[in-house]
Amino acid sequence: MGARLVKGAGNLFVLFDARTKAAPRGEEVTTWCETARDRAGRSADGLLVIQEAEAGVRLSVWNADGSLAAACGNGLRCAGWLILLESGSEEVLILAETGPRWVRGPVTAEGAARLTTDLGPVHVEALGGELPLLERERAAWRGDVGNPHCVFLIEDVEQPGFTERGRALQEHPLFKGGVNVGYVAQEGSGWRLRVYERGVGETESCGTGAAAAAHALHEGLGHPFPITLSLSGGQLEVDQGPSGEARLSGPVEDLGPLTLRAAASS
Repeated sequence: MGARLVKGAGNLFVLFDARTKAAPRGEEVTTWCETARDRAGRSADGLLVIQEAEAGVRLSVWNADGSLAAACGNGLRCAGWLILLESGSEEVLILAETGPRWVRGPVTAEGAARLTTDLGPVHVEALGGELPLLERERAAWRGDVGNPHCVFLIEDVEQPGFTERGRALQEHPLFKGGVNVGYVAQEGSGWRLRVYERGVGETESCGTGAAAAAHALHEGLGHPFPITLSLSGGQLEVDQGPSGEARLSGPVEDLGPLTLRAAASS
């Protein structure tokens, strides 16, 4: 397969099949993400690398800055699309950094699908005086979706200062190693989410960010599941499985094959 450009609810990825050739490494990851652009000129948020495993396939996710991502919900759904298309099945087990994860849903050769992935348990806790709130921030939660999150309930996600807030929290002592920052606000009868992703910056979508925000709304405000969140790249739905695990659903779109000279030496 080589490499393809795929989109999961706005998250743009280079999907690389390392079962047939060596994957890019180090600085090449950043080069691939910068070079691979969609029709609107957006560069990729990260690199998905599929490798052989004893049971199924293994997935590694690299952020655009070259750092390894601990978890990535939309990345799991995008990688699952390829394996489901190959197998003709409607479910596949993928070995992620956080453990085995199922991806489910029907796939067609047209290159678009709506897929669901398990994300495992999600833990959230309210942050009181540990993190002073800024103007129009109403509450804050710390979340763990296999990667760290900080979710703010806010009046309007489009208020100025979001990017600066996201950057500043990367150095906060509460979040050693950085944190994904989400602003969630009620919009009509639904919810709007904006995410600053560590190692990437503001993104059009973030699957684990949606899961963290949904669980904050559920545990902090009593909002029932399933919860649909609108991001600039599209809608994601978060539900709970029978064992309390998070389930993330949303669209996947194949944007076509890639040929990047930057990885020719791999």
